[in-house]
Amino acid sequence: MGSVIHFDEKYKQGLMDTFNKASETDDMFCHDLDMEFSGVKTVHVTSLRTEALQDYNRSKEVGTGSRYGRTKEVGNEVQTFTMTQDKSLSLSIDKGNNKETMDKAKVGKVMKAEREERIVPEVDRYRLNKWAKDAGIHKELAAAPTKTTIVSQIMELHNEMLDAGVPDQLQLRISRAYMPTLKLSSEWTALDSLGGKTLPKGCIGEFDNMAVKPMSTKRMPANVPFMITYKGSLISPMKINDFKGHVDPPGLSGDLLEFRMMYDAFVLGKKSSGVGVACLPGTVVKTPTVAVADGKATIQCATADAVIYYTTNGSDPRYSTDAQLYTAPVALTSGDELRVYAAKTDMFWSAVAEHDMA
Repeated sequence: MGSVIHFDEKYKQGLMDTFNKASETDDMFCHDLDMEFSGVKTVHVTSLRTEALQDYNRSKEVGTGSRYGRTKEVGNEVQTFTMTQDKSLSLSIDKGNNKETMDKAKVGKVMKAEREERIVPEVDRYRLNKWAKDAGIHKELAAAPTKTTIVSQIMELHNEMLDAGVPDQLQLRISRAYMPTLKLSSEWTALDSLGGKTLPKGCIGEFDNMAVKPMSTKRMPANVPFMITYKGSLISPMKINDFKGHVDPPGLSGDLLEFRMMYDAFVLGKKSSGVGVACLPGTVVKTPTVAVADGKATIQCATADAVIYYTTNGSDPRYSTDAQLYTAPVALTSGDELRVYAAKTDMFWSAVAEHDMA
């Protein structure tokens, strides 16, 4: 009869720590919410919905309404995060001895190979694709970057993010396929030497006050030459659900290793402008147009077969649980704040169109 060995939390944590060191994306996101997923796979994050300032009306007569303007209830925006990636391994290890204890050194060697060749690349690729898909800013380029255009394209995206209020603590992640393009640009070659300046792991320099880090071309999303990210806008929970070894299980002369992990990657809706993605031509859905007449909003999108979603409470429909599918003109009343975007499979979703009812 075989025996089962459940690897303890310390051993599993060691595996996670080693994963983090090997990952190209682990330093891109905030780990503050990681523990919120402990024991669960879904977390609801609530944030306050802010309201625009109103003009104080000192000429309004007493009894005819508030001089402070229309009173609005403080509201909440809820974003739901559910881990969808549930992966596993089942590996047999040739019998090396007759002991009833599993050889952890051999297990470690097997998991190191799996981690480096399979797990890390797959998780990195998933994270980058998910973050790019759910980014707050998808900037469609007029053409693929060249050595004469890439710097201006990077600066335009960077400035758009700064104008949106993102802290100037950003990182430029660029596909290695476009690294020669950047390095051969006259602006890059004219940069002063960094000397002994300390840079984050994997970064090759600084440009426009951003650390520049090349990313594996196979891990970067398709149609994305580069992306700019703010660490506080991203999360990526990951946990090992099960890690155990079977010594001499029925039908096998040797050891059986079973491993299961869950993970995912998300963009925080309230900080979504901290994720800016440069997209190749023809890959971004056009921003919808809104026409309002007689209290009804008609919404259209120039991208064929795009699906339109909206909210009327001012929340961002790309991330809000209140988002509704648009199928007919939307009835609006005073105080409604219409927010609209469009999406299509295999394309990046559009920017958000807005219309507020007085």
